[in-house]
Amino acid sequence: MVESSVESPRELVERLFAILPARDADAFVQLLAADVVFEMPFVVPGMPTRLVGREEIRAHLTQRWSDLSGIEVHDIYPEVHETTDPEVILVEAEVDMTVPGAQRARVRTSVNVVRVRDGKVVLFRDYMDTARLARHTER
Repeated sequence: MVESSVESPRELVERLFAILPARDADAFVQLLAADVVFEMPFVVPGMPTRLVGREEIRAHLTQRWSDLSGIEVHDIYPEVHETTDPEVILVEAEVDMTVPGAQRARVRTSVNVVRVRDGKVVLFRDYMDTARLARHTER
């Protein structure tokens, strides 16, 4: 039996979520295709709903994560679900975090649809509850 050294879409998505607590935009975008689409359908005012390409995503994440400097992310717990489409993975994510002036909490923050093709993420759709997260972090 010959084992494949190619990472499955599920393995790639699990690795992608393992990178997130470090808030390292460079490491995150390395797993994305050059023409990746990042969509955020439900955002608070002032946030973009669609980003295209690694560089646009890198710039957005770098800025966004620097705005969260007072928030400590201890870990992210993705619940990964494979679908009947071998390219599509669904993820329910909880974030274990501490915000200034509040107790450490584990908060369900988003559901994500991730499409992987040829070993890279080509679509990351983030159904993040930005209003809930903003309320939690503005204490």
